[in-house]
Amino acid sequence: MNSQLRKNLLFNTAGSLLFYLCQAALNLLVTALAGVAANGMLATAMTIANVCLSVASFGMRTFQVSDLEGKYADRTYLLSRYVTLTAAGAGCLAFAFVNSYSAEQRWVIALYTAYRLIESWSDVWHGYLQKAERLDVVGISFGVRGLVTAGTVTLGLVLTGNLVITLAALFALNAVYVLAVDLPLAQKHADFATRGGGSVWALLAECAPLAVYAALNTAIPSVPRYFCERVLGTVKMSYFNNVFLPVLILQVAVIYLFVPFITTFARLWNQKDKAGFFRGLVLLAAALAAMWAAGAAGVALLGRWGLSILYPTSPEILDYAPLLQPLVLATVCTVVSTVLCHLLTIARDMRGLILGNLAGLAAAAAVSVPLLRAFDVWGAAFATIAGIGVQALCLLAFLLAKCRRQFA
Repeated sequence: MNSQLRKNLLFNTAGSLLFYLCQAALNLLVTALAGVAANGMLATAMTIANVCLSVASFGMRTFQVSDLEGKYADRTYLLSRYVTLTAAGAGCLAFAFVNSYSAEQRWVIALYTAYRLIESWSDVWHGYLQKAERLDVVGISFGVRGLVTAGTVTLGLVLTGNLVITLAALFALNAVYVLAVDLPLAQKHADFATRGGGSVWALLAECAPLAVYAALNTAIPSVPRYFCERVLGTVKMSYFNNVFLPVLILQVAVIYLFVPFITTFARLWNQKDKAGFFRGLVLLAAALAAMWAAGAAGVALLGRWGLSILYPTSPEILDYAPLLQPLVLATVCTVVSTVLCHLLTIARDMRGLILGNLAGLAAAAAVSVPLLRAFDVWGAAFATIAGIGVQALCLLAFLLAKCRRQFA
């Protein structure tokens, strides 16, 4: 591993983890400063925003950074992102008004989704930096924005006590940061003068399967949460999200440990280096097995104590501590599926991506309501495991089939 890759690995993992820790801390902050009901509204907005974010990003980041031959110009990737951001924002507003949400809930959904869409806006700029092997810069940006996010929510709720006003400030400050910091840094590594290659619409058409896969991939864990709120209410949805918080830290850390290796796997694939590619897969499998063992042991020993530390004003959440074990398994399944999706994107197996994610979504949708009614909040965890488990098995089958042809 060369020095720049080590630097990328360190800064990108640390910065991204800090960013998502601060995002996850929003549940803690809102619960403590505004109450469980307000956090339930935020949890509902988070579920919707996750799907909108996947639509806006269009599954394009891995495609962008693995476009080593310059099939599409840098300006084409940027212009396409403005198209998808507009579509995602419109879809969010439509969904908020189709469902029977209160006016306050709709404002929370709209503003939180707008805040998350800034992440998609910065993502295309970070793609330029990643292609230039400067993920260390991306990691620093994530870390700073994470601290801005946590600080804004804390001050906003302390000073106003109003979740809507706080989210509006959160959106504005993050937008200003990306405009003032991320864009100038990324522009140094982007070539906007070149206008060759395919058009915006050609890029969107080629990446449409990636967008479908991204939306499906995000929808799989979102479906159990959506039905959790609809069947059990916002308060239990809040409890589910709060228990999931410490497990989310593990998930985000492992996923971002993998990100710097995407270009390495792409190079091994293009060079048809079978030994190197499968050696990487074996190392990933070993790391995931170790993660599962460490996570299961950690929540068994420290889970209840950790929840009592995180939520001192909500002792009733300790009744849901047993949720931690199935959520660790759900997290491992999520990481496996995420890695497999990246690898199938590198292999350009769009058909396998879509079919694998469709299978997972169908499984999650089929079992969510029955499991919620049978097992209460635990049903959301079981439905998540079922959906992502089916997804991972299908994706693995498609990847192995593609490998047989690539390395024949």
